[in-house]
Amino acid sequence: MPASITPTVTRPPVAGARRLVVASWLFGVLLLLAVLGVGLRLGEIHEVLALLRRLRLPWLAAALALQAATYVCAAAAWQRVLARLGQPARLAGLVPLSLAKLFTDQAVPSGGMSGNILFVHAMRRRGVGAPAAMAALVVSMIGHYLASLLLAALSGLALAQYGLLHPALTALLLAYGAFAVLLIGVVWAVASGRGLPRWLPGRRSPRVARLLDALARTAPGVLRGRVLLTVAWLQAAIVLLDAATLWVLLWALGQAPAPALVLAAFVCASLVMEMGPVPLGLGTFEATCVSVLGLAGVPLAAALPATVLLRGFTLWLPMLPGLWLTRRELRRPSPGAG
Repeated sequence: MPASITPTVTRPPVAGARRLVVASWLFGVLLLLAVLGVGLRLGEIHEVLALLRRLRLPWLAAALALQAATYVCAAAAWQRVLARLGQPARLAGLVPLSLAKLFTDQAVPSGGMSGNILFVHAMRRRGVGAPAAMAALVVSMIGHYLASLLLAALSGLALAQYGLLHPALTALLLAYGAFAVLLIGVVWAVASGRGLPRWLPGRRSPRVARLLDALARTAPGVLRGRVLLTVAWLQAAIVLLDAATLWVLLWALGQAPAPALVLAAFVCASLVMEMGPVPLGLGTFEATCVSVLGLAGVPLAAALPATVLLRGFTLWLPMLPGLWLTRRELRRPSPGAG
């Protein structure tokens, strides 16, 4: 495509967007360092180190197995949608793609668009049409938000039962509820052929227009029936497995908090990460998770390393295999290629 003929109009927003991305990354890194610094100082470094010495390989292996199961659940969600559309795919072939998609979303933060592009590209090279691939993404996204709504409500009930529902946490849960309901409604309306409500901003944005066009080409039948319910449960299982990983790490550090409160800590931290402007939730996830665990009675010396270890398993450890799998997906030959 040739260069734009209106550089004075198009370049400043791009430059401004890049500066905003750089600023958000810098803010996230500084916030993460601040959380670690304050946490280690208040938690006493020698106490943290003493707890870390208690870690044993079986606990780490259990955490790794729980994380591996999250990728199986993500792949199973896609598989159910594709099967419903008459384009079955092997689960074993979709599990590596879920890891590659995670890496792409993390390495190229773009609201999930980079990972979605990789997914559609990989599906087409497997002989799956773009509408079916987009349907798998749309149903997985709706299932994710449905599951998050349910788990946010359960987390609020758990915190209230233990008398720990701080006003800030109440505001967070309510804000996410409104955000998720709005997003589900918009995606459902577009994918069902009803179009985007006129009162929503950004309707004329080229990026929004491309996304809406892709959503409009998905098969509306997959938004109804048992497929969406199954996908929502699989998405909920991913969150539960992540929370179970945190609980295992806390147990390995000598803590035994109520599983419901560990789930609430993880869910609240995930909601802050999902709605916040900081890439990957750097610093904001850790601060929220440690704070809620502190409300649950977990000492800072254990809450901080458990949260950092969790982020290692969910964020940093998958990077290298994700890079290799992404490169493999991009080199995969198209069907019929000689």
